[in-house]
Amino acid sequence: MRKVISGLIIAALLVLPMRAFTWGFQGHEYIGALAWEYLTPEGKVWVEERLALVNEPSLSKVTTWADRVRGSEEGFALGPLHFANIDPESDEFDMQRDCPNRRCVVGALLDDLAVMADANQSKQAQAEALRTFTHWITDMHQPLHMGYARDRGGNDIRITFFGTEQNLHRLWDTVMIRGMDKLLSPAEQAAANPLPAIGIQADWEASVVDWANHSFALAREFAYAELEPGEAIGESYFEQARPVIEQQLVLSAQRMAMIINAIAAD
Repeated sequence: MRKVISGLIIAALLVLPMRAFTWGFQGHEYIGALAWEYLTPEGKVWVEERLALVNEPSLSKVTTWADRVRGSEEGFALGPLHFANIDPESDEFDMQRDCPNRRCVVGALLDDLAVMADANQSKQAQAEALRTFTHWITDMHQPLHMGYARDRGGNDIRITFFGTEQNLHRLWDTVMIRGMDKLLSPAEQAAANPLPAIGIQADWEASVVDWANHSFALAREFAYAELEPGEAIGESYFEQARPVIEQQLVLSAQRMAMIINAIAAD
């Protein structure tokens, strides 16, 4: 019965107009709300002080800023920072090859993190870095934002999902997450998945690159999954993708919170 219901939900969602944004607004905002649940009191104060400087009401809302400005000149300049395109012959992401001049989601995340962690930076500069950092770290955990260069992270792969044709990237960004009717509330999710005892490495860049490579591995195993262009997929594909999506939502929130908590503690 659950499979029938989820199939009907997805089929209904497929005919609705959707904004082609990363993780969808729903996914980004869910991650931001979940990250808030993981913040220490000091972390929450640090975030609130900086959100006020960029006129953002919450950590949940600020995660969507880089998508909200996409139609502007500023948003256009940020375009290449939403993803990294990786050589399909490679087993892992390489900063030199796949992120020239740090103009990719991994480089942008690290650059913002450096500003946020620098006590010599103004609160305004840290606020602006936080505003984009929250988006880059959530984007990086969507596996197809660490996808192949040859198909632009699945954008050029057309598939048929529950009888509706679309591209693979959009399927992972918006469609499947809206079909996850059993997703826990942020408070419930945080209670069920406490922060791990082992936090981020002393070398934050090493941690970020590890997370990027994990997303790339998930893209290869679950998103691409040896799909053929035009292939018809449905419940079986969705049921394999569901736990991957939920895992990445949780990991993204936990890692965002761990970084902010560490910066606030300093």
